[in-house]
Order: sequence, then structure tokens, then C-alpha cells
Amino acid sequence: MNDQATPQPDVDATPTQQPSLSQRILSQEDQVSRFDRWVEFISAVVLALATVATAWCAYQSTLWGGDETKYRAAANTATTRAGQASSAALQQTSFHASLFIDWAAAISTENKLLADFLYQRFPPALKSASDAWLATQPLQNPDAPSSPLVMPEYQLPESAEAASWTAEATAQWNQAEQADQIADRYVLLTVLFASVLFFAGIAGKFQSRLIDMAMLALGLLVLLAGMVITLTFPIQLG
Repeated sequence: MNDQATPQPDVDATPTQQPSLSQRILSQEDQVSRFDRWVEFISAVVLALATVATAWCAYQSTLWGGDETKYRAAANTATTRAGQASSAALQQTSFHASLFIDWAAAISTENKLLADFLYQRFPPALKSASDAWLATQPLQNPDAPSSPLVMPEYQLPESAEAASWTAEATAQWNQAEQADQIADRYVLLTVLFASVLFFAGIAGKFQSRLIDMAMLALGLLVLLAGMVITLTFPIQLG
């Protein structure tokens, strides 16, 4: 009689052990702690970069503001000298007009001796202009200029000096305006990087991972945008 073998239980099969509640809590706390450490690390990097960028923009704004002051002072000096040269040119023109009127009066009275005396004492600018004016035959030509003082040949050194100083003043004012605009842009960037300090500073202070990551990402995005814009601005090294 054959005995039927009864199956023996598998001694190797062991029931799967489920993690206990305390283990799950510790695992979750470890994940949260690891996340917080990463947020704190990235926030510290962003804060450091934003602080350096803020200091750099403030430094550049100060330098460009100093240039603006320098250019405005130079423009004021050039404007003053242009006024002085223009005043001297006006005085010379008045003297030449008086001398020319006396010469014309001597010509009209046929006082050749006085006319020659005055003509020999014409300044170079008035003499060349008078010769060019007489060549137009003003007594017969109704289209002739009214006097030598309006002829192109009438060129005073004082007038040229006044024009030169006026151009210099304009150039200096333009440079001052440009420096002012650059300084203002660096001030705006300082405010931009200050917002990065705010966003990075509050990252990790919320109970929501989503909000923490959003604040950190926003701060990092503004930081990168500000750095790219900073690279497009002119730089002074002091």
C-alpha cells in the first residue's frame, strides 16, 4: 500500500515585513531634511551672487555719477569761455564797424588822406572783407552786401574761438547726459538684485515645498536676467 506523501511547508518562504510607522515617519523626515538642506544651499549661493552683483552695480553707479559731475563741470567751463570769446568778438565787431563808418565818411567827403590813414589801420579781418566788398561794386550793384561785416571773408579769431568752445560745451554736456543715463541704469539693476535677495531670503521659510521652490526659482531667474543685462552695460575700473 503506497502512502501518499503529504506536502511539507516551505520553510524558506517568509512573510514580507512591512515597514513600521516609526520607520516611515523617519524616512519622510529624512527626505524633508534633505530637501531643506538643498534649498538652503542654493539660497545661500543665490544670496552670495546677488550681494556681489548689488555691490558691483552700486560701485559702477558711483563711478559713472562722478564722471557725470566731471563732464558737467567741463561743460560749464567751456560755456563760460565761449561767452567770453563771444563778448570779445562782439566788441571787435563794434570797433570795426565804427572804423569802417569813419573810413566811408572820409571817402564820401573826398578826404583821401584820412581815408588812406584809416584804411592802413584796418585789422586784417576788416581789410580783407572790405576789399571783397568793394569788388562787388556796392555803389552800382543793388544786390551787393550791405557792409564788409557780413561778408564771408570777415572772420574774427574770437568768433572762431567762441564756436570752438560752444562745440566743446555741447560735447561735454552730451557725455554728462550719457554718464547720467548709465548711472541710472546701474541704480535700477541694484534694485533688481535687491529683489533677488528678498526672494532667495524667504525661500525655505514656507511649509510648502512648491512655494519654496517657486521663490527660489524666481530669485534665480531674476538673478540670471540681471547678470545678462549687466554684461551689456559699459564698465569702469576706477
